[in-house]
Amino acid sequence: MYKTIISDVFEADLDSALTYIETELFNAGAAANLLDRSEETVARIAENPLMYPLYHDENIAARGYHYAVVGNFLIFYKINEAEKSVFIARFLYGGQNITEQL
Repeated sequence: MYKTIISDVFEADLDSALTYIETELFNAGAAANLLDRSEETVARIAENPLMYPLYHDENIAARGYHYAVVGNFLIFYKINEAEKSVFIARFLYGGQNITEQL
């Protein structure tokens, strides 16, 4: 099990997505489901961070960002093998320009 470090930006991204789904789309159930699935995915990353690939953009991959898909969103993270830790960096909507966000 790798130590998990969650960035403040990741938490803000996730909170923003959940708030949008709940207050703009009026779907509290979908927001709760997204939160549950996100937490499960972060737990899987901590158990086996290499199970998810490097991001397909070569510049982002060169910076060590892996990603996991959660519905329409992507969780971006980096692995520190020396410290046996994962840094959970961002939670981004897959339809936006990812290269501008990372």
